[in-house]
Amino acid sequence: MELSKKICNMNDKKAIFFDIDGTLRSPVIGIPKSAKEGIKKLKENGHLVFLCTGRTKAMLLDELNEMAFDGIIAGAGTYVEYRGRELYRWELEEDETMRAAKKLREYGFVPVPEGHDVFYLEPEGTWTKEYKMIYDHFYYNVGGELKTIPPEDKGIKAAKISAVISKDSDIEAARKYFQSDYLVVIHGGLLLELIPKGFSKAEGIKLILDDLDIKQENTYGFGDSMNDYEMLEYVKYGVAMGRSDDQLKAIAAYVTDTVENDGVYKALEKYELI
Repeated sequence: MELSKKICNMNDKKAIFFDIDGTLRSPVIGIPKSAKEGIKKLKENGHLVFLCTGRTKAMLLDELNEMAFDGIIAGAGTYVEYRGRELYRWELEEDETMRAAKKLREYGFVPVPEGHDVFYLEPEGTWTKEYKMIYDHFYYNVGGELKTIPPEDKGIKAAKISAVISKDSDIEAARKYFQSDYLVVIHGGLLLELIPKGFSKAEGIKLILDDLDIKQENTYGFGDSMNDYEMLEYVKYGVAMGRSDDQLKAIAAYVTDTVENDGVYKALEKYELI
């Protein structure tokens, strides 16, 4: 079909929301060419394309920043922007950040406070093998400012807190302690993520839809982990990647292939968005 025939009118404009890690990006191959091509074709067809990630804005990869997304939902809904216009920003109180970081250490984790402009890591000379692995996977080559965690965690501006899992980590004790105030998400036995209650990717999507007057029936979401659960449940067409958690696959409208096997592109073709 000719491109001119596929350009959508305003009433048919679709909004497509993409998680990053495990969805748009593989730790092995990075962002596949097919995903980049799919994003390009979506924009050519007049649709709106958004990053919708648990990463805070400071942790967005330079490569993603260059892909000209229409907007960003970051920090699992604690930050929302559209074409450079900030719609929402929220951060933890300093005392709460200090409390959470202290308890994470007590349970055998190494905290990583994540702000919208800055993220914080332990002094580099103290890094363990696990910590270096997480840095290479999540934090290397990102656009935000990196700072060393200050003494006693004072002065940190964080929207949420992740923590590196080690052989000494007591995951269940941490989950029980934090579950009243946070959604606790475990990523592949490598990383624990604390998302403040009341925030989710779905809440960020709602802000975008309200601001742009887009109907929920015209929304699509792509994800692979449990911090994508609310997003896939809320959008009209939730797409789970091939390596997703079984709970996520159970609520998805469609389960596509893995990121390495062009899962994003295949699902966009299935829904005739490209």
